[in-house]
Amino acid sequence: MKTIISINNLTKSYGSIKAVDSLSLEIAQGEFFGFLGPNGAGKTTTIRMLTGIIEPDNGEIAIAGNAYPNLKPILHLIGVVPESRGFYEWMTAKEYLLFFAQLYSISNPHKKIDELFGKVNLSERKNSAIATFSRGMKQRLTLARALINNPKILFLDEPTLGLDPQAQEEIQNLLKQLNQNGVTIFLSSHQLNEVSNLCSRVAIVNKGRMVVQGTIAELQKKTNLEGSTLKDIFLALTNNNHV
Repeated sequence: MKTIISINNLTKSYGSIKAVDSLSLEIAQGEFFGFLGPNGAGKTTTIRMLTGIIEPDNGEIAIAGNAYPNLKPILHLIGVVPESRGFYEWMTAKEYLLFFAQLYSISNPHKKIDELFGKVNLSERKNSAIATFSRGMKQRLTLARALINNPKILFLDEPTLGLDPQAQEEIQNLLKQLNQNGVTIFLSSHQLNEVSNLCSRVAIVNKGRMVVQGTIAELQKKTNLEGSTLKDIFLALTNNNHV
């Protein structure tokens, strides 16, 4: 399959701490890819570099054939649900999405926004102030914002963190549908059951370095943990001497 995300020897340091250390990875168009690691493994830093929020110290990034630092075409191809979510809480949800629709010069923005509210199950609250939203509602609004420009690639950093099981299932079903419709999804999550259910392939990183990547079946073979769950593999690789 055609590669849509390619990184080669990506490196980023904060002072003496190397957050990402010579990381290389390729993701095929249409994949649902899981990016895993313990706290401090470099996952969020990697996503911030891939989405142009911070600059790498070294290495190469190419997204849909566009090489970093040529960000303008990349930004129109991607949607991002970041780990830290900022909101203009005095706005209504509709005003918030209209603001981003204007940034992307979306034609017929009201129609597009109404479609997104339906997808994330917020139609009844579109005229409510964001300050009145629960955490789960804010998560869904963030996802709607990430979809405003019909992205080919979604970068998701803990998109269901803190949600109740029903809300998690709603988000997961939407992500499955998006992926089935051709959207490439790059998911970072500590919810390992979620990753197992959604992702066709995963990578595990630790201390900024790649530990292992492949399908779950391939990871089981590489780690001699046939029949084990993704959680078992993750714990073995990040707690023992495999890393």
